[in-house]
Amino acid sequence: MRGRSMFLLVLTALLVEGSAAHAQKSARKVDLFTLAPDFAQYGVQSIALLPVATFDGNLDSRRMTEGLVGQALKGIGYRWVSPTLTKEWISRAGGDSLLKSLNDQLLKQPRLDSLQAPMYSRTCRARALLTVRVDQFERRELEFSQSGRPATTVSLKAALVDSTGRLLWSASGSETMEGAFQDPSANPIGVSASGLNTKPIAAQGGAPTFIEVLNKLLARWAEQFPAKPAVAPAAGQ
Repeated sequence: MRGRSMFLLVLTALLVEGSAAHAQKSARKVDLFTLAPDFAQYGVQSIALLPVATFDGNLDSRRMTEGLVGQALKGIGYRWVSPTLTKEWISRAGGDSLLKSLNDQLLKQPRLDSLQAPMYSRTCRARALLTVRVDQFERRELEFSQSGRPATTVSLKAALVDSTGRLLWSASGSETMEGAFQDPSANPIGVSASGLNTKPIAAQGGAPTFIEVLNKLLARWAEQFPAKPAVAPAAGQ
């Protein structure tokens, strides 16, 4: 009897340990953040949002991301320099070639280093520089005959550096939102005929919009963005 009790105790312990390991393995970190522990000492009061970098050069995704990033962070209290202004000033300083160089740099690494940050800080007239890179902008719709859920995924990386290129804050993450489940055989709204074959047509809800997904992702990022320090910056910064 004692042997059986011991066996049950060991079995229970193994099951609990296995469940914990499975839960830990199944847990997925959607966002990763870093923050300089002495952030407040840098006295950041103004931030320039540089033009968003994209791998495919998609103008719509760039403009949408720039607008929603600015909207998500504008209430934190910093003086913001918009990407419209930063693009104009960078273009004046070096033309389209400098804008392309910036985009190419951010595709390699989504932050500015100590060689680049001082020049962009002077050009954009801000104490700190926020760069954002779009890694994924994908909307998956279903054909009328497919079963499943349409989905939209957005992945971004961002970095905040000061005027010397020191990394103050960074973020990396993604968000996927699904639409309603689609079953072509349930409650069809019509029939598609091809020769002797007929197929039911189901109503399609469609995948969520990019704006919905971006807003959900950026709402989490805004909560993790460092608050404006009380320390004022040095003169001329």
